[in-house]
Amino acid sequence: MSSAKQEMEADVTTSHIDDGQRRSPSISIVLATNRDSPYLEESLRSVREQTLQDWELLIVDNGIPDVERVARLISGDPRMRMITIDSSATAGVSRNVGVSETSADLVTFLDDDDIWSPDRLTRHLEAHRDHPTSPASFSGYWHMDADGRRFGEDWRSRYTESSEMLRGTADTPLGPTLVIRRPDFLAIGGFSSEIPILVDFELALRLALRGELVYIDALLVGYRRHSNNMTSTAPANAELRRRAMEDMVDRQRWAAAGRGNAEVADLFTERLERFRRGEARNAGSAVFRFLRRGEFRYAWHETVWGVSRAPGSFLAGAATAPIGKARALQRKLRQRPA
Repeated sequence: MSSAKQEMEADVTTSHIDDGQRRSPSISIVLATNRDSPYLEESLRSVREQTLQDWELLIVDNGIPDVERVARLISGDPRMRMITIDSSATAGVSRNVGVSETSADLVTFLDDDDIWSPDRLTRHLEAHRDHPTSPASFSGYWHMDADGRRFGEDWRSRYTESSEMLRGTADTPLGPTLVIRRPDFLAIGGFSSEIPILVDFELALRLALRGELVYIDALLVGYRRHSNNMTSTAPANAELRRRAMEDMVDRQRWAAAGRGNAEVADLFTERLERFRRGEARNAGSAVFRFLRRGEFRYAWHETVWGVSRAPGSFLAGAATAPIGKARALQRKLRQRPA
């Protein structure tokens, strides 16, 4: 039983789906949700279509409005089942409970609106067999909209030492691309139970503290962007995410210092400074955009944040934003038919 589950006094009940005898599959999949996702059926289909069929999937219901619909979607597949916990549980707690109710040595997480490439589980299982002591593996992903259409640039990484992730010179893996060794997941206490957003990012940082993560150079996850998910770029949500990111990195910095690990503390200090400079520059550019739209409240918030963190970077962003806008307008005019 995980420590996160012991923290929380939640009644856990199994669904109406009878899974028979408990199994020990190759990979356990945890899907925690509290909504009626219109994409859930597609997400589950992408799991059923995996080339590796030796898996179990547990849906953790922490407030799904239509539980019977979900029960119908997993009906008839003994590898899929559902439990219900208290609806007040955070995403971190819900996933921790899900892990404690599964059995495989490898664990991964599926969001109720994402899909997987058919060879995803096979590729990760092979990676962990080749690197048995690595705490986790991750892959690239593609973006798709609410209708499943691909857009934007695909996300790819490279092999990198964990120290680069900690200092911020290499990207931190997206949570839904991770496949994690259960012993390492339990050793770090799973997801932080009190964090409301960016729990995947924070977990990846702590996994990187345990060793090198294995990168699979393939697009194995379809990451859906839509108005209802937590990655919305609305100004208020973007501001919340920025503050949360800053707080998480700072917390890891002082935690490392408290453990007497000056090297890791320095890595997080470097990451925090780099993050603040980059976001201050973005804030400077955003001020120009918000002023043009007449959104003065957001312009003020961006100014306060940018100046308080890295004033030089903020001013650089503010100075170059009009130039960038003018150049974009010139390109648009040149492309216009005569």
